[in-house]
Amino acid sequence: MAVRFRISRSAVVAAVASVGLLLVAAPRYGFHRDELYFVVAGRNLDWGYVDQPPLTPLVARLSELIAGPSPFALRVLPALAVGAIALMAAFLAKRLGGGSTAQGYAAAAAGFAGVVLGEGHLLSTAVFDFALWTAALLIAVHILGGANSRLWLALGVVVGLGALNKHTMLLLAGALLIGIIATQQRRLLAGIWPWMGVALAALIALPNVLWQIDHRLPQFEMAQALQARSQGPLAFALFQPLLLSIVLAVPAAIGWWRLARAEELRVWRSLAIVYVVLFVVFLLTGGKAYYIAPMYSLLLASGAIWFEELRLPARRWMAVVTGLGLAIGVVISLPVMPISSASTFDATGELGETVGWPELVDQVSALYGAIPVELRSETVIFTGSYGEAGAIDILGPAVGLPSANSGHNNYFLWGPPDAHGPIIGVGYVKDVMDLVCPGYETVASISNPYGVANEEAGLPLYLCLEPDAQLSGVWESVKHYN
Repeated sequence: MAVRFRISRSAVVAAVASVGLLLVAAPRYGFHRDELYFVVAGRNLDWGYVDQPPLTPLVARLSELIAGPSPFALRVLPALAVGAIALMAAFLAKRLGGGSTAQGYAAAAAGFAGVVLGEGHLLSTAVFDFALWTAALLIAVHILGGANSRLWLALGVVVGLGALNKHTMLLLAGALLIGIIATQQRRLLAGIWPWMGVALAALIALPNVLWQIDHRLPQFEMAQALQARSQGPLAFALFQPLLLSIVLAVPAAIGWWRLARAEELRVWRSLAIVYVVLFVVFLLTGGKAYYIAPMYSLLLASGAIWFEELRLPARRWMAVVTGLGLAIGVVISLPVMPISSASTFDATGELGETVGWPELVDQVSALYGAIPVELRSETVIFTGSYGEAGAIDILGPAVGLPSANSGHNNYFLWGPPDAHGPIIGVGYVKDVMDLVCPGYETVASISNPYGVANEEAGLPLYLCLEPDAQLSGVWESVKHYN
């Protein structure tokens, strides 16, 4: 069966509109703490990091080389990824039997859902995970629909690349295997091509696996830390409609039902099983609510066919309700309001983390300037989080600051400082300051002029001119992966 690459004009318009909206929003506010970390990680390219595989730091490095370390430069490729998600949702709707109306609705729903806009506004592992999952599902739909068996190789490439971005891709692959085995589609596993695809995926992911083994599998330590911070199964379940701007939960639920029960779509039943398997796995293991969000492109594509089949009055009503929900999603997911409103309209707390980094650097710079000139070359800046360290490393050179050190995630592996002089402590580092410099002073607290209550606001700044010990001597004790 040939794969056709033509979709409706309305789907293309929706995809382009989603990209345009994200590009307009891209320079608003400032760097996110994760973006600062990704830029630093990109400057220290490796096959892995304690908290992620290498793909997103590589994207950050390429973005910086092309256009410099600016929020806009980092957010162009995520915006294009959202456009690709919207287009692939339209292709999914088409392959599931939808016409032009279903394709347009699927593209708009997938491209403007609150979770997609929120993740697509920032450089993150999540937005590329979303795109790669959607690509894998699109290929799987074609395979299940009887396309050439060699498409298993394409699926293997996408799964391998996805594993180099976020390890949850392996859960999708496992759930897909379970779904196929559980249905009559298990016959598709006969022959060499599925297992060639598995081998290809393994080969692509192998460098990261070897890195993890060489570094004593830090990803497991990270997973345990994340699980400990989980808000529980109930919160995971209740948060799912919010990911879909609430109103899109209706077509998504109907889309799942069509895949699971509709007679004419029985060939896709294994995909309904995939969602259930992943939902249960993430529910029981303390996964974050958005981990399963990439599945919604498929469910919305299936639900879009229901939308297309509605009678005209009902379809118009549903279109109005959907548009209202998507508009609310725009307001709470993107920086469209004044910065001072970020705490009010920020549904996830992530927009607030794009505020205040230049001011933090200025505060640290003021402390650095108060240190006697002869001691500055040996001064250490030690931070509690990779966001604070990333801000110092990216924005600090412009005001003459040395590089930062931290025990947080991969900053720990980048090692202790070479300097052995005064210490400026930033954020949650009191225990370490007590260890190396009991005579430290708490000299200020972090603030931003917008009154945004983010994770940094109110944290202390410490100064120690004469430490009793050096960080290099206690480095193992400063490690924290979370």
